[in-house]
Amino acid sequence: MSSQVNENPGPSFGGELTVEQFAGYLAPRVWAEDHFLTWPPDVFALVAAILVKSGAYTHAVERWNRSSSGLKPWVDKIRGLGLQWRDDPAQPPAEVVELHRKLIQKRDKPVFNICDDEELCGTLLELSAVADEACAGVGCTLLSSATGTAKEEMPAFLEDASKRLFETWVRFNVSTLCKQVSHSTVRVLPKLHTPQSGLTMRSLTHHVALCPAGDVRAKWAECIPKEKRHCLNLLLAPWPLNVAPAHFTSVPTSRAQLRDMPKGFGFFEYNPPGANHQSAELIAKLMQMLTNARSTVTKIDGVVFPELALTHAEYQQISDYLMPEGVFLICGVRGPVNEKSRAARNYLHFDVPFPGKPLICPQDKHHRWRLDKRQIVQYGLGSCLDVASNWWEHISIGSRELHFVVLDDWLTVCPLICEDLARQDPISELVRAVGPNLVIALLMDGPQLSSRWPARYATVLADDPGSSVLTLTSVGMAELSRPPNVHTGSRAVALWKDASGEAVSIELPPNMEGVILSLSRKLVWEYSADGRDDGGMTGYPTLSGIHYVRS
Repeated sequence: MSSQVNENPGPSFGGELTVEQFAGYLAPRVWAEDHFLTWPPDVFALVAAILVKSGAYTHAVERWNRSSSGLKPWVDKIRGLGLQWRDDPAQPPAEVVELHRKLIQKRDKPVFNICDDEELCGTLLELSAVADEACAGVGCTLLSSATGTAKEEMPAFLEDASKRLFETWVRFNVSTLCKQVSHSTVRVLPKLHTPQSGLTMRSLTHHVALCPAGDVRAKWAECIPKEKRHCLNLLLAPWPLNVAPAHFTSVPTSRAQLRDMPKGFGFFEYNPPGANHQSAELIAKLMQMLTNARSTVTKIDGVVFPELALTHAEYQQISDYLMPEGVFLICGVRGPVNEKSRAARNYLHFDVPFPGKPLICPQDKHHRWRLDKRQIVQYGLGSCLDVASNWWEHISIGSRELHFVVLDDWLTVCPLICEDLARQDPISELVRAVGPNLVIALLMDGPQLSSRWPARYATVLADDPGSSVLTLTSVGMAELSRPPNVHTGSRAVALWKDASGEAVSIELPPNMEGVILSLSRKLVWEYSADGRDDGGMTGYPTLSGIHYVRS
């Protein structure tokens, strides 16, 4: 069945935006069921966008009579339809075709009046639920957390979905599961957590997330090991061990990226002297730390460095060493001054061993650090920076990207840099939509105490969507921080927060240079707002061990 769609999808001035016009903007071939219904993520993108635009998603918990026989039969029916659709997307179930037909009949409805139409609300919510169930297991090709099915037994749809995530990354520099809904309108990504409090569109799905088509380009990668693991061991290297006020310098106006800053503002750089001459020493130190760490926990899965811990040359040498060892690397890197931008680069690298060629994921910092009088005094920088001025970090602001890397069927990791944890825009909506199991924030900050800002923002993500959060700063910065009436520096270099308890501050003992964190898998039942459960397969990384290591 297909129907002609108006060539001009935009409403006349002062007119009401209709379902047909809005749907035509998202997917021009939406009414051609034989084509549009063959890819569940496209259907989800359309109906979820309409539900959000109209606010009709709230109908799920208000007066929606899903089934006269009760909730469980409805859930079983929706799950069965989803599996049938996933197994043969080219032949969508008759019930899905019928729901699509009902949507066609209502396409003249003004979007902002959808909430007044109970039948249309129910149609949209059911299509969303069935499409979500059809996408169970997307983004994880080696092992599906939803089914526990080995790759060779998986429906072709799941492998096609993974290919789609990678192909759109390569072609458009952004990942999306959609085929017929353009990435410039909305995007759909796999999803790890369903919020268990509040009510948003995010509350209605387990497996796929509706993501904004904003300036942040989300990239999805899968690096799942052949053997499942119940625990992840991380070696935290909180370097540099020493930071001095002399490492912070003002940038001359003649070299500043912006030369017309208002009075009272300036730029500063973090540039420790002699950094490029220590590479061999750092590699040797890291190798010894790994040896000592493995004598404690047998295996190290990943190494994490704080923000700005390494030069690009140091990062490259360390990555080249770790990749053959089968150890992933998350590290903050300080790039040299770029002649064009006249500013240095502050970014991270997430490098993962992969058969044939490592996965290399660079990600720029999205916000400059601003040092005010309070912070200048706190870090004792008054000898280098005028306390009467506000100082912006002199870094280039590159393209805004966010990486989600699947390391196991229960573990998808998203790294952030400092201010990206605290600032709600522009990445917060993406992080909340996807709900990565583990967020790792690399900081150049003071001690990681439960009373300070990183703990507050980690708690926000642990509450909604349910992510576990690890923050890491350097020993040097932690000890340099001396708030008023505090005369000795703290060595609290890391903080852990998950949904199960209070934030845990991790202090590095004297004479120790690294921390081993053991993160164990905890599988939890989550429920969507329409009453569907996830089968108790949502992964919550929990802190199960803290050990310290010398180099």
